[in-house]
Amino acid sequence: MIHARHGRPGLRFVTGLLLVSAAAGGCGARIDPPLAAPATGAAAASVGAPQGDSGSSEPTGTADAGPAAVPAPGSEPTNAPASGSGSAPPAAAGAASSPSRAVTPGQGTAPVAARPTGQAGPGTGGSPAGGSSQPAGSKPATLGTDPPDAVRIAGRNSQGVSDTEIKVGVMAPLSGAAGFLGELEVDAIKAFFADANAKGGVRGRKYRIVTADTRFEPPTEATAARRLVEDEKVFALFSLLGDTTAQYATTRGVPTIVYGGNPVSFSSKYPNVYPVGWNVVGTNATFAYILTQVMKLPIKTVALAYETTNIPWGPWAKYAQKAWEAYGIEVKSLDRFNLSDGDCTQLVLKVRNLGVDFWDVGQTLGWPLCQQAMARQNYTPKYGRGGPMTDDINFTGQVGQAADGLYAMTNRVQILKNKGQPWPWNDAHAAPEADHFADSMRRFSPKSANDAGLEALWSQSFWASAKLLNEGLLRQTEAVTWQGFNQWAQAQRPWNSGLVAPSSFDPKCKTGASALWIFQYKWDGSGVRPSDWQPYGGFQTVPTEIMDKIVPGAGKCYLTAMADAEL
Repeated sequence: MIHARHGRPGLRFVTGLLLVSAAAGGCGARIDPPLAAPATGAAAASVGAPQGDSGSSEPTGTADAGPAAVPAPGSEPTNAPASGSGSAPPAAAGAASSPSRAVTPGQGTAPVAARPTGQAGPGTGGSPAGGSSQPAGSKPATLGTDPPDAVRIAGRNSQGVSDTEIKVGVMAPLSGAAGFLGELEVDAIKAFFADANAKGGVRGRKYRIVTADTRFEPPTEATAARRLVEDEKVFALFSLLGDTTAQYATTRGVPTIVYGGNPVSFSSKYPNVYPVGWNVVGTNATFAYILTQVMKLPIKTVALAYETTNIPWGPWAKYAQKAWEAYGIEVKSLDRFNLSDGDCTQLVLKVRNLGVDFWDVGQTLGWPLCQQAMARQNYTPKYGRGGPMTDDINFTGQVGQAADGLYAMTNRVQILKNKGQPWPWNDAHAAPEADHFADSMRRFSPKSANDAGLEALWSQSFWASAKLLNEGLLRQTEAVTWQGFNQWAQAQRPWNSGLVAPSSFDPKCKTGASALWIFQYKWDGSGVRPSDWQPYGGFQTVPTEIMDKIVPGAGKCYLTAMADAEL
């Protein structure tokens, strides 16, 4: 049972303020010792200076940091500046320049029998986590019959791909206000790639991870992306939001897989940024739909909170308002609240005086401060409060008994009971990758394989993100390139991980998680725990007519159209 009374070390609330331990070095890399199979172990390898790949089509020196031409979707970028092109975001002043450390997940483990993957969505083909042990080169031989969506690009591999390894960069908030999210992100990615490495990797190439601590600070993340691509020469990037790195990643053409959240990563202007999770405007539309149409709660008025710093989505707050208004619900308060504001008392008093039926407050990183203020005022809106950022027991546990009845929203499945549910995408009604996910986490990332870690949308979503990269690389039957991966990924409409809700990566119609479900936290006398999914209807998709009310005529592509409209 997931059960939380105490918060994770380094994150606590004291007199209404969130106190954290800040890591020195800004975007400096941080790697935990690599976790290998139980009988073997592994050691981290120091990278230090950038290492060139003999088979790489990218330069071995530091890449030009100036403007670069924005490649067409799926095309390989060049490093030559182009006149009139958009410039990449500038590096943040004072960023750390300490050497990075890289780790090969599961290094030293013996290969094990390949495990079948989950249900493949249209265009996926359900590849195994690992490929053949065939030696790698710039033109590897194909694995028998090529899959129908194979990508064949002759020539040299892109940077980060050698004959023996594939280097990837992981940007995560390993310190700061949400360090526990970064730990789950890194450990989930590590677990998938260690499992893939144990099965032979991608035709003999083993994954190698380089991480950078972003501290959930947009300027730090922007700097980290440049360092990972230009200095560490990684093949692909992983990130929570992707908003501060989207333009730079697009100018270079580097595949960037993100959870999402912020609408920026859903824009067609950034075709090689792939969101696998929810979009905060989409969560508003889904909350309104489930609460009023599925659960039949007679909600007439709501209050909404948004933020402009750690997860800056202020320009799209008006679309969140439209999402509720599409159901005939009056939005009586639309308020900014950032974690740095510290005290939410005045906002709670305002919402209380308005007498709203529901408060969608859990869509700012500072929501626990508002929940604490509600508890001090002995106040809860008539039909409750919640939001998408509450689906993490390590976070929710910080407010203790005050979390009783709090609504959360997610794109993941249950693991500890009702394993693999809810899951409407196969006849078994269970996510086919649930066991694979849990087993790989317990074997390769045991510190995050506790009950809370296995039942977190962050760990499940980033495990699925690693699977996305792996499937795309296995589809490349000749050179392994950015162009090849982007070509394959953008054709996934949708892509089904077998663990989290399917996503479409059509650049003009990115959906992120195509369906979401909600639950409530319950206090049992000693801690809070998440409820089962059944009383809330399971995965739900917003009706197309509601999407059209938010962005007229956009239909299922409303999240991309909305993102484009504000950029």
